[in-house]
Amino acid sequence: MFYKIARFMGCILSFLFWPIKTKDKKHLDKKGPLILAANHVSYLDPIVLGIAIKRQIHFIAKKEVFEVPILGLIVKSLGAIPVDRDRANLASIKKSLNILKNGSILGIFPEGTRSLDGKLLKLNAGLIKIALMSNVPIIPVGINGTFDIYPPGAKIPSFLKRKHIYINVGKSIYLDNTREKDIEYQKESLSLIENKIKELSNPNS
Repeated sequence: MFYKIARFMGCILSFLFWPIKTKDKKHLDKKGPLILAANHVSYLDPIVLGIAIKRQIHFIAKKEVFEVPILGLIVKSLGAIPVDRDRANLASIKKSLNILKNGSILGIFPEGTRSLDGKLLKLNAGLIKIALMSNVPIIPVGINGTFDIYPPGAKIPSFLKRKHIYINVGKSIYLDNTREKDIEYQKESLSLIENKIKELSNPNS
């Protein structure tokens, strides 16, 4: 019930102020567990993804996000799970694997925090570890527009101008889970995902 209400509220905000255009979201409509890995430039990112994608996305997010007035409530209602960054490694992996085990979509912002200038930061290797441990494909996603609407440091989103948000969804990337302990393979896989997210988050893509 709370999820439907939060999604409805988000849809109204999107319709009135920030129209969302999603490209190739069919890649996320398939059944079964999926890992969604997106760039992160704004507190709005999990909300717009939750609005744009038909299936519910369970995000692993730092607990500070839940402390933001109104937005924190919406994010929680959309199915996000708070993680303490000081003890994030073991806790986040355990929660992530449980979400995937239940056949759901796990949403991860592998940069670990919002980019202060809108450019993609170095990705956290935890994404690759979760994918290899769960044997679940990663779907890279690029978000454009949320940085201009609600950048880091802003107290509230911009409602003054009607601005569009663009979401580009990439094809599934399957990793070889037989190479779970291959450090070099993990680095190569992380670089592959990073380049794909960077490509999808390019405003001209």
